[in-house]
Amino acid sequence: MSRSNRFVLCLCLAVLMATWWFATAAEGGIVTPKMGGGQSTGAMKHADIFFDGTTISVVVDSTVATPNLVALTPPDAFDPAQPWSVLGTMAYNYQYAWNPGGFITRPVVGGVTGEFWVERISYDPGLLTYMRPPQWTTSMGPTWTQIFVADGDRWKWSGSMQHNAYAVQDPTLSTYAAEYRVYIGDPVTGNPWSGFDSATVTLTWNAIPEPATLALVGLGAMALRLPRRKR
Repeated sequence: MSRSNRFVLCLCLAVLMATWWFATAAEGGIVTPKMGGGQSTGAMKHADIFFDGTTISVVVDSTVATPNLVALTPPDAFDPAQPWSVLGTMAYNYQYAWNPGGFITRPVVGGVTGEFWVERISYDPGLLTYMRPPQWTTSMGPTWTQIFVADGDRWKWSGSMQHNAYAVQDPTLSTYAAEYRVYIGDPVTGNPWSGFDSATVTLTWNAIPEPATLALVGLGAMALRLPRRKR
């Protein structure tokens, strides 16, 4: 088979697979988000925050594998009437948890109690973050709202375990990463307080292409491996 014929075959297979995928997705199967992305339960992966009164440290649980960003498999879909429907067809995961590494006492300066803040330092393009239950604050809005929209954005950690959801629409990278700084700051403005050390931490994810993309890649590979006609 000539190279041009193999290309046409590959293109036809891709169109057929895409048509099947959209038709199947339209049937709908209403599900709720799962911690491991898609419909995988996954395991919690803590980013434990420690504070000794002056110094903050963050330790990520190395015993749990790197989380995967996974999209739903059609005909699964999220109920559009529910707040988590913002995930749509994105590859998502919420295994990471900001978690107290032990008993934490917030410092008090001048009669004001400081708060723990998480600041976005850098993100890979396309990575989004959504605040999940149980945390809710009037300053950040209701759950399943987007947080960390830009570098430098701050989010006030409640001091209890919090699993935010991370998502990417049609991942183009095999891995995604986000770097944060955890510090003590003003309870209202989030401005850092002097006299207290901060800590940086990087969270990473593996990106798993959506099922339709995997199928198209597989079909393309099969078409390219078809035997060539000898001249």
